[in-house]
Amino acid sequence: MMEKKIDMNKLVPVISLFVMLLVFTALTGGTMLSLYNIRMLIDQTVVLIIACCGTIFVISLGSVDLSVGVVCGFSAVIGDLVYRVTGSTLLMIVTCLIVGVLVGLLTGFLISICKMPSFMCTLALLIGLRGIINYIQSIVGINYASPALMNLQKEYIKIPLLLVIIAVSWYIFGYTKFGKNCQAIGENEIVARYVGIPVTKIKIACYMISGMTAALAGIFMIARLGGTSTTMGTNFEMKVLITIYVGGVLVRGGATARSYKVIVGAFVVMIIENGLKIMGYASAEINEAAQGILLMVILFLTMYFENHEAKHKKIKTTK
Repeated sequence: MMEKKIDMNKLVPVISLFVMLLVFTALTGGTMLSLYNIRMLIDQTVVLIIACCGTIFVISLGSVDLSVGVVCGFSAVIGDLVYRVTGSTLLMIVTCLIVGVLVGLLTGFLISICKMPSFMCTLALLIGLRGIINYIQSIVGINYASPALMNLQKEYIKIPLLLVIIAVSWYIFGYTKFGKNCQAIGENEIVARYVGIPVTKIKIACYMISGMTAALAGIFMIARLGGTSTTMGTNFEMKVLITIYVGGVLVRGGATARSYKVIVGAFVVMIIENGLKIMGYASAEINEAAQGILLMVILFLTMYFENHEAKHKKIKTTK
């Protein structure tokens, strides 16, 4: 009879989610689980999950995308300019998505063809595009979202769209050759090239997907905020990365990248923020400290169990 071994790497993020939920439920006297607060929690998590659904493809490569937040803001601002001129919400949405994909295409080209480090490349984009956003907004001013776009705030529209985005991302990443190749590149890029995986094309495609979902998140962000501003997407990239890493995905990506970890990580991060606000600790400093400590603990446990599993496999193969 074969012994079935529990994979603790997969359980750590889920356990952390339930622990955080139980801790803040106790600390808030049950307010955390009130119907109103659950609805607020889901509403706050939608934009984060949408952005993470695309960024996970980049992280699985062992790369990073620091431009997620600024692409949210940049695509939204450009889409807003189109709406000002045409008055068409549909054209605005299409423009946002095209801008996001084009920025992703540029990023992928610079990283995969020009061999720029992903950290430095996306950091440069973050700084440059933020400057362009500020310049545009200083000229045109703040604009309010169209009534049609504000419908995205309605739960019976927002939640089904979120589920569709999650399902599509989940299927592509977990059940297609493209998704498997992304993870293979993260595990060992040299071997991936040797076996014939088109690494360059896949890297470009991953950044295009990340750009598109960032633009989607920007569209939902406009509806949630009621318009555009110079601060749209500021520091959002850090929240996206923290979400993915808190979910148990390692920086090197590869096989540790899983779609469900994105969802788990998003709710862990938002439960911390939401719980601290209910308790009266709404300052960014306390939120960041709590998230940082949790991130270190989860990454430590993930690395510990992964190393333990690797040693266990090595012992079995030498017997």
